[in-house]
Amino acid sequence: MTTTTRYGLPQLQAGQAQKEITHNEAVGRIDALLHLVVESRHSAVPALATGTAWIVAPSAAGAFADQVGQIAVCDNNGWSMIAPRDGCIAFVRDEAVFIHFAAGMWRDGWTVSSLSIGGRTLLGGSNVGVVPPSGGSVIDSEARAAIAQLLTGLRGLGLVDAA
Repeated sequence: MTTTTRYGLPQLQAGQAQKEITHNEAVGRIDALLHLVVESRHSAVPALATGTAWIVAPSAAGAFADQVGQIAVCDNNGWSMIAPRDGCIAFVRDEAVFIHFAAGMWRDGWTVSSLSIGGRTLLGGSNVGVVPPSGGSVIDSEARAAIAQLLTGLRGLGLVDAA
């Protein structure tokens, strides 16, 4: 049987008998992995409930002992183990957090270097240095200059419009 490169989804063969078996297996994996939600990443013995997915915990034993970090999917046929790939993002239901897979391990959070909308970087761009006002007789002009710098920075991030 040939499979897809990333997630090993079974592919139909020319002249294959019972194509529905291969097709249904592929659709089941897509269903499990698309917008991945796992019940937990800390359970040593995941509950066998059809339609659920788990990340195999380091404390796993028995059939799961050699599958640490894998995505364990419970379907009509029992457990299927799927190796995560870099960039895989999962919502962990019991913690209500997102995690991502990178460089061979699951990592907390969903790390991004910037946020761009419509081609414009809103967060993550270069920081705008603002000189804080200091005491003296020119405090009003220093405060106005600091406020002007802040407004310029906020406009550059797209957080406020020019008046």
